[in-house]
Amino acid sequence: MKLIATTIAVTTLSLAILLVIVGIDGKSGSLIFQSANAQVSVFPGTQPEKPSTGTTGGTTGGTTGGTTGGTTGGTTGGTTGGTGAPGFNAKTISETNSIKTDADVKNLVILVPNKKLVDQPFLPLDTTIVQGTNVIWVNGDPAGNHGVTVKSNTGQSVFSNQTIPYKNGTQFTFDTIGTYTFSDPISPSSTPGTINVVSPQNAPDNGSTNSTMPTAGLFVVPAGDQAYFDKHFSTLGYHAADSNIIKQTGTSHGNDIDLYVYIQKSGKYDTILHRTAVKLGFLQSKVG
Repeated sequence: MKLIATTIAVTTLSLAILLVIVGIDGKSGSLIFQSANAQVSVFPGTQPEKPSTGTTGGTTGGTTGGTTGGTTGGTTGGTTGGTGAPGFNAKTISETNSIKTDADVKNLVILVPNKKLVDQPFLPLDTTIVQGTNVIWVNGDPAGNHGVTVKSNTGQSVFSNQTIPYKNGTQFTFDTIGTYTFSDPISPSSTPGTINVVSPQNAPDNGSTNSTMPTAGLFVVPAGDQAYFDKHFSTLGYHAADSNIIKQTGTSHGNDIDLYVYIQKSGKYDTILHRTAVKLGFLQSKVG
């Protein structure tokens, strides 16, 4: 898969960039299905909310990993971590629309992106995670509700949440090794995503992650606001492991976007959702 930025209409109130997904590799695998732990928590505005009663995300434990790698704002990807393992490379992730995590990452945030910036159902569309990782889907599209349905490679539904309001999320813990697909029931014709669940032994160490940063995800902002978000991603327990500017062919720099690969300290579901909602609020103030 490859993200390609193309032009759509630009108004004085917002930036508009269309990323087209070209190609997707099919995967297969056998699964034994576990029961889902799902939850939607509402966070109006950016005010803290009382903890919800559902299950929380992963703990802050994990296998030993490298110290945080990568530089923010770069276009060549992260530097190697403390163990010599390569870190997150935002350029590669933007080209493949795929991310791989190791056993240090207990929570992976998959974003329903703002359609004014990214015209695809989820970011990223392809993931490889370690068995036991909690995946949190967050609706970052202010245009309306979205949902998620997870299926086996045979098409059997193993988890579904039909309605996720803006700045809200749902979660599912992948306890079984195998290959899953996920899609948005509100956009049934859109390209489905893939989650490949592997054993810890089959997940090479990632130099960008460590046991004190158990959550990872992707976030897209207008490239013209890079300086603002470079500073912004050092708050609320976040760290920008790497970033990459995706240029719009044949247009001015003002229509480019910046893809961040981030990690954060919190491993709690409610806190992850709240912090993501805060960042979405800042993004909306820039995009409109």
